[in-house]
Amino acid sequence: MREILFRGKRDKRFGDGWSYGLLRKGGNYRYISNCGSCICVIPETVGQYTGLTDKNGNRIFEGDIIKGKEKATYAIGYSDATAGFYAKATLPQRILPCMNIGTMKYYEVIGNIHDNPELLEEVVQNGG
Repeated sequence: MREILFRGKRDKRFGDGWSYGLLRKGGNYRYISNCGSCICVIPETVGQYTGLTDKNGNRIFEGDIIKGKEKATYAIGYSDATAGFYAKATLPQRILPCMNIGTMKYYEVIGNIHDNPELLEEVVQNGG
């Protein structure tokens, strides 16, 4: 069984950084709850753990940016239509629809779309 885990960037009122745990919703707000604490997070930054790790053993979350041997950089997303995670390059438009442990051993988490948007711009500038 895969671990159900979310992360979200803390609302400035709760300090900088990321919180990890279960996702709670209340109106327009999102909260990450862990060990009895409940931290308000920025809704757009919430991402679920894919259940996979990169070549260094780091957990891969929705919103992470990964890079492989071929130098292509991908952003991790989730598709409601296929009920699955995917990895998408900005340019050229390439999608790895099936993420599995066999292929992730070649990739490394190098950042995320919220803290490191310049990593996606780098893909556009270099043509993928």
